[in-house]
Amino acid sequence: MLPEILYTLEQMKNTKPPAPTATTQQNTPLTDKALAYLRDAIQTQKINPGQEIDFVALAQKLGMSRTPIRESIRQLLTEGLLELLPGGTVCVIQLSALEAEGFYHVRDELEIVAARAAAVHISDLEIEVLKANLALFDSARAKPKRLYQIDNQFHNVLHDACNNSYLSQTLRRLRIRIGLLQGRPFSNSERINDAYKEHASIIKALELHDPDKAERAITKHYRSARKSRLSLF
Repeated sequence: MLPEILYTLEQMKNTKPPAPTATTQQNTPLTDKALAYLRDAIQTQKINPGQEIDFVALAQKLGMSRTPIRESIRQLLTEGLLELLPGGTVCVIQLSALEAEGFYHVRDELEIVAARAAAVHISDLEIEVLKANLALFDSARAKPKRLYQIDNQFHNVLHDACNNSYLSQTLRRLRIRIGLLQGRPFSNSERINDAYKEHASIIKALELHDPDKAERAITKHYRSARKSRLSLF
């Protein structure tokens, strides 16, 4: 029960909308709702890479007119999550193998910076939340979609622990782009086992407040994740 409570409390604490920009400051609440839904759907591949966005179906699903849908689509086009094809069709961008390599190179370097900072700044409560998250991960091995949610929360807590809002916000945005990659992160038991062990090693390094060990643990984790994901291309 305790792990579930800790996980839920931390999830509520850390679920924040992206920082306002010149574009989003004038958004209506309905546009923000559509944006939040689409970002989550892209990240978790409820809408797959290359899939067309159905404006009518989306408006019906979210219970709103097509105006806020269009506004949210316009913003996601500027963020590079969607693309406009000839004829007016809007699709989720699908990254090529080369683009995926570029994405991972940038993301992995920033994750190392965040892990080193987190080793210095992480609190005892955040350590306990990560341990509770690891227990949840272990208990959800047969539920790939649930594993993805738990994994995402693990990294959100880790990013917040780095004590740098610019870095944590950037990494949150980059994690949304993971949904543009082919395949799913926990599609086989070997990757699930490896991820569990890697998360445990990261927690141990953070608990020791050792930046060098945290860097080695996070580097191993993302090298393994990259290899697994790129093998699907």
